[in-house]
Amino acid sequence: MPDDAEAGRSSGKDAVLGLLGGQRVLRHLPMPELERLLAFSQVRQLRRRAHLFAAGDTGTTVYAVLGGYVKLSRASPGGREVVLDLAGPGSMFGEMAALSGRRRSADAVALSACRLLAIDGRQFMDALRRSPDAMLAIIRMLSERLTATTEQMENALFLPTPARLARALMRLAALHSQPSRDGLAIDIALSQRELGDLTGLTRESINKQLAAWRDAQIIRLEGQHLTLTNAATLQEIAEQLAERDD
Repeated sequence: MPDDAEAGRSSGKDAVLGLLGGQRVLRHLPMPELERLLAFSQVRQLRRRAHLFAAGDTGTTVYAVLGGYVKLSRASPGGREVVLDLAGPGSMFGEMAALSGRRRSADAVALSACRLLAIDGRQFMDALRRSPDAMLAIIRMLSERLTATTEQMENALFLPTPARLARALMRLAALHSQPSRDGLAIDIALSQRELGDLTGLTRESINKQLAAWRDAQIIRLEGQHLTLTNAATLQEIAEQLAERDD
């Protein structure tokens, strides 16, 4: 009979395989291929605010998020941080450097305690070569990411403050929120500075707009935790202002 340590390792492996089976790219790999990839992978735990890698680092590892949230950002020449993406459970990041052989193009910092699967980049590429469905899935993922980045730039250029912030909050809610007694509680704790980095707005503009929505009972604020008490109205703000600006 297997001892307790072996049973624990087997259970942990099965849990990771179960999570990867729902990942939008890796789920297309046959189970033997997924198990082989897992043999060249390592589970990593990160504390909140821990740095995973920085722009300019060599990138030979692809990361799949098993739990928690990772912020991917880049500092502008003026020193301001621009948030490029927020990776949550089921997300993958770091694949661009591994696939292209180039250095990291962004900083990766844990927004919360995180559990990541670090996958060897060469093995990841080999797995993609053997699975056309997985290759197509990663092409779709990269295309959607480019579209989101383009939309983020257009929002910063053309949309007024309420629409930009409303879209950002709806995006956070879509990424991960939990129904609460008051509405939709966003599980990601972001400071007003980080919301500014995500939207391109100043902290003062963020503070003023959040206060107005709080007074109008559209949102509820508790420190860095935010609840959308009237998500329908917030969605209307984003859509109506976007149409007005078109």
